[in-house]
Amino acid sequence: MGAAAVLISTPKSATKPSYARVRIVDWKENDPLMNIPVLSITSSTFNVLITSSRYNSTLDVSTKTQIKVVDTFNIICEGRTGDRNNSIVVGSHLDSVAFGPGINDNGSGSASTLEICLLLHKRPKKKQPKNKLVFVWFGSEEDGLLGSRHFIRDLQTSKNSQSTSQGIPSLKLSEIAMNLNFDMIASPNYIPLVHNGSDAPAPAKCGSIIVQRTFEQYFTSVANKRYKITDMIGGSDFLPFINAGIPSGGILTGASEIKTEQERILFGGIANAQLDPCYHKYCDTINNINRDALNLMSKGAMYTISHFANSVDLRNELSTC
Repeated sequence: MGAAAVLISTPKSATKPSYARVRIVDWKENDPLMNIPVLSITSSTFNVLITSSRYNSTLDVSTKTQIKVVDTFNIICEGRTGDRNNSIVVGSHLDSVAFGPGINDNGSGSASTLEICLLLHKRPKKKQPKNKLVFVWFGSEEDGLLGSRHFIRDLQTSKNSQSTSQGIPSLKLSEIAMNLNFDMIASPNYIPLVHNGSDAPAPAKCGSIIVQRTFEQYFTSVANKRYKITDMIGGSDFLPFINAGIPSGGILTGASEIKTEQERILFGGIANAQLDPCYHKYCDTINNINRDALNLMSKGAMYTISHFANSVDLRNELSTC
């Protein structure tokens, strides 16, 4: 018969319902959605149900469910100059969770990349990037990286067409040399974090390591600030790129992770507190921004974007790890 409903239990320590998504990881537009009730239950309710199941008990579930399909979009700004065969996609997601304003997650990243885009545009022609920059503000990251997955999938399926459905004339997946991702760069109790390029799949690993080293160079040689390496496994828009064999990397300042006493000694802030106590919450407002972190990390973004945008032989640089 199949399942009549899906009940998702929260951990004992949870203080709010689960917002787990019931979709396959590679779900894409026009794929089927769930047509049975999906509910979050507390761990105590879960234990009651497990106990009752031993006696062949039944459970009646009644819900008022509405499925609403809405449009979302990516915003794409392609530079007018630069080598198209060495295109660099600079990404940040523009959406937030439904129940939070999203000023740090990810207003901090998307506003910073917009400002960098505007600053580069104002440079005189002789100082324009050698390699083409494509700035993308992805939609629906919080719903499962839907915008960035669509961006890559659209390029993969538009190999022989003159333009993609996203309106990027003639851009091919093979023309994208690398991706840079900026997601949450102004956390209140921040730690400067650099994604670990070694976590990327083999086709993208070497280039991702080079991206990591370039961010590290900014912190050690330019900003003179300590930093920490963090994983690059999932959770943000770099994932579709590295899965497509495109080198990627990024910097961030942390979400719900707890800062240890040792980290407080190294980076300042408050020990035994979350790096962003308002992560995915209603309080992620303008008051949730650490301006020192925003200044440090946005300058790191500018440094790294400029470095690769002006690389004389970008593909070769990304292959010499």
